[in-house]
Amino acid sequence: MKKILVLNLGSTSSKVSVFTNYDMLFEDVIRHNIEQTNLPLIDQVPIRLESIKKSLEQHQISLQAIDAIACRGGVLKPVEGGTYLINDMMYLDLKTFKYGFHASNLSGVIGYELSQELSIHSYIVDPVVVDELIPDARITGIKGIERRSIFHALNHKSVAKQYASEIGKKYEDINVIVAHLGGGISVGAHRKGRVIDVNDGLLGEGPFSPERAGSIPNDALIKWVIDHDFTVIEANNELSKHSGLLSYFGTNDFIKVEEMMANGDETAKLVLDAMCYQISKSIGSCAVVLEGQVDQIILTGGLSYSKYLINKVKRYVSWLQNVTIYEGEKEMHALNVGVMDLLHGKISTKSYE
Repeated sequence: MKKILVLNLGSTSSKVSVFTNYDMLFEDVIRHNIEQTNLPLIDQVPIRLESIKKSLEQHQISLQAIDAIACRGGVLKPVEGGTYLINDMMYLDLKTFKYGFHASNLSGVIGYELSQELSIHSYIVDPVVVDELIPDARITGIKGIERRSIFHALNHKSVAKQYASEIGKKYEDINVIVAHLGGGISVGAHRKGRVIDVNDGLLGEGPFSPERAGSIPNDALIKWVIDHDFTVIEANNELSKHSGLLSYFGTNDFIKVEEMMANGDETAKLVLDAMCYQISKSIGSCAVVLEGQVDQIILTGGLSYSKYLINKVKRYVSWLQNVTIYEGEKEMHALNVGVMDLLHGKISTKSYE
């Protein structure tokens, strides 16, 4: 009976769970105040670590009872999907934010420091930088610029594996299209266990979302940046955090925009329909990538609770293949499975080098 501590740190909260084998004992969502989250990320480590220890104490879980730690993967160099031991090199890359600033890096930083204190191992599972793109998917129309793979890899692969299990197959034996629909949207073509093409779920590609701009016409985007005198960092911040529904309606709450539509707001209906349209176009593109050999289309993430969105997307794509819905996301379970399968000898550890 193994006990796994699971850490999933975001910009304003820290999710903490403990599992015994594959069963969750508890899950806490620790909300952090504005003063705490306005601190530089690395300065938040002691505060968040203390809140995690308090959560364990409240649930009467001793740190000494923990056998391993599963952490949400942060922004690292591109890697294949899988479960990675957090070694000294990964810890340094996460702690120095070598490849990008994101609160998810703190998961691995705190997990590693705890594991050193407890003389156990800590791991990350399917981080956002999972890169399994085929060569053709990387090329753009400008030499020196390549498409990158950054998406909701953890939930993508988790639901794809769940679907494969439910039909009595392995993830490595099926071709599926997965659309993660949340604050950001990523749509990926999964071929035999690898995500061979996917839109950049953070900046500048694919459908717009509640917070993100998605693909923008080049000339209009350049003019927009110049007109607003944005730095690169400022422009990226606008594109990834203040665009999409938030740009149109001043809210990233999909339910509120749905309510506006239900009350007769024609702009709300047009924008929501356009989001569904763009999601569906991306699914269609993935079907081409898979040469029509699609076993299932899977919709997941927080927006998959919306019957309006789901029904609209289904109308566009059901002719391609059947659609399965996995509402919400189960990242804590997916992190635990990634480590528990390793401890039970079902998979092998991957090395970050």
